[in-house]
Amino acid sequence: MYNIDDSFLESVGLGGLPAEQKGGFLQYAQDQLEIRIGEKMSNNLSEAQLNEFEKIIDNDQETINRWLGDLGDYRNHEVYRKLVETAGGESPEVTNDFVTAAWLGKNCPQYQQIIDDSMNEIRAEITANKDQILANA
Repeated sequence: MYNIDDSFLESVGLGGLPAEQKGGFLQYAQDQLEIRIGEKMSNNLSEAQLNEFEKIIDNDQETINRWLGDLGDYRNHEVYRKLVETAGGESPEVTNDFVTAAWLGKNCPQYQQIIDDSMNEIRAEITANKDQILANA
């Protein structure tokens, strides 16, 4: 995933945005990224897949446990181990993140490309409009 932070603002020419407006703009950019990713993903998934993914995102334990059962010895999976290492230990959040990643890998293998494309669109739009954004700040 991409970091929508102060370095992002610098990269699109908005490093000079007033401090009191940075937080709101960063949240706007993050929201736009999530909306675009969601829209593009939904174009490639069935209604049943979207419902299942929503259950995983909403931490529906029955759905998560079913996925964990299907995945077998998930604690030895490379992705799970990396998530545990990054988080500093096992937790329900790590397990849910792992199931989310496993689900996306199976049902939406183009997920990373969708993220990259969406981020590039947002960068291009903001960069093209940076002067106007700064003028209205």
